[in-house]
Amino acid sequence: MNTASVASPLGNLNLWQQFRLVAMRTIYFGVGLVVLVLAGILVAQSRWLEAGALTCVALAFILTGVIYRNELAPQWINFLFICALGILVSVSMTSTGMMGVYWMYPVLAMVFFMFDKTIFVLVIMLIYALFAAVMYKFLPFEYAWRIGLSMLVLIGVGGVFLMMMSYMQRNITKLYATDPLTGFYRRDYVTDMLQQSLQRAERTMQPVSAMMLDLDSFRSVNDKFGYMFGDEVLKETAKRILRYCRHHDVALRSGGAEFLIIFPNTDIKQASILAGDVLDGLRHEPFAIKSMMTTVTASAGVAQWRKGQSWADWLERVDTAKDKAKSEGRNRLRIAQ
Repeated sequence: MNTASVASPLGNLNLWQQFRLVAMRTIYFGVGLVVLVLAGILVAQSRWLEAGALTCVALAFILTGVIYRNELAPQWINFLFICALGILVSVSMTSTGMMGVYWMYPVLAMVFFMFDKTIFVLVIMLIYALFAAVMYKFLPFEYAWRIGLSMLVLIGVGGVFLMMMSYMQRNITKLYATDPLTGFYRRDYVTDMLQQSLQRAERTMQPVSAMMLDLDSFRSVNDKFGYMFGDEVLKETAKRILRYCRHHDVALRSGGAEFLIIFPNTDIKQASILAGDVLDGLRHEPFAIKSMMTTVTASAGVAQWRKGQSWADWLERVDTAKDKAKSEGRNRLRIAQ
């Protein structure tokens, strides 16, 4: 499966999300502790109502940090928090003037980590509009426009940072997750995701099948034509497999000349037809690279996942069926019992 041709099967947090998770834990506990300190100062000044409000906000942050310490919190929770902080900063500016301005910048910075890029722009502009309205009402104009401009610069720098992180994430994921020769996913990278897919299939009672395919006598191809020719054969094999993979199928290179294809929502009969089409696409069309040409066949095994079966046991059944096809003369398909 060429990663550019089908939907990505990655189910785990990507690197940027993992970074966000660490940042959000720091924000939840850090903001909670800071607000608690401010509440303590207000208690010392006998400002009970304000202290009580700050204490509630602080405890909400800390509690959220505890609950969502291993996963990203829902966006609506972060939206409530950022609104609460925006209101607190606005109230601070109305009562203390310039002293309250200093709290705007950390609040704006938090938005870059608290929200997905799909709603980030909306949230950041709403908070900016709130702060700008309060500034122009309660601060002298000669200060307000400068502060407003500096906030726009912060938003611009943060936007560039997010775009760079997104670009780096795509490149790092492609480098780590895919086989550079064929563009297929690496088997060890998506193991956790596929196990989660099996759990989902068990809940929804949907069939899942897999095919293990191994090119026959591939070593002799390398010995006869050279490794560069062999690499081109692997690339072409990947392209031919793609002809018969649907957009939701997951194809991986297991290593060497072996490929694993997962067929979601597919029973053994449908998977056998798809596997047969793949083998026909290999055996009936010679591999021609530059002036050299050869015919390459493949042996394959197919197995449908059984309810309660582990990922390892399922793959062992698929692999056993493939080995049976090899031992019975190659260039054939066998279905696991």
